[in-house]
Amino acid sequence: MKLQGAGLFVLLTIISTSCITEHIEPRSDYRDRILGYYEVEEYSQTYDDMTYYDIDITRSSDRDEVWIDNFYAADISVYAIVTYDRIRIPYQVVDGYEVEGSGVVRGSRIDFTYSVKDRYSHSATDFCETTAWLD
Repeated sequence: MKLQGAGLFVLLTIISTSCITEHIEPRSDYRDRILGYYEVEEYSQTYDDMTYYDIDITRSSDRDEVWIDNFYAADISVYAIVTYDRIRIPYQVVDGYEVEGSGVVRGSRIDFTYSVKDRYSHSATDFCETTAWLD
């Protein structure tokens, strides 16, 4: 059998496309494991006081960032950068609060250490150790 012109092109196209396999790796987002509502126990080293409240951690549109809503029980939202089991809260000023700190993810628990300064009341910087449990 002799193939000519278009017939040879069609045969080669069929052969070359039938040999292509595509392997797609699922993209995992390590932020997924920390998203959700948390019950929080916050200890203020500055005021020697315990506070209990809830936070909500949601995904940001930026790749490694999350939003922490109701941070410091002050009804403010701060952003944090997640790298595997580490959380970094970069220095930021939100609604009159200066915030900065870090956290470590331990299963369904996150341990935070951070400082907060209320710029309006001119109070002392509050140094906090906080544990948040996934609700």
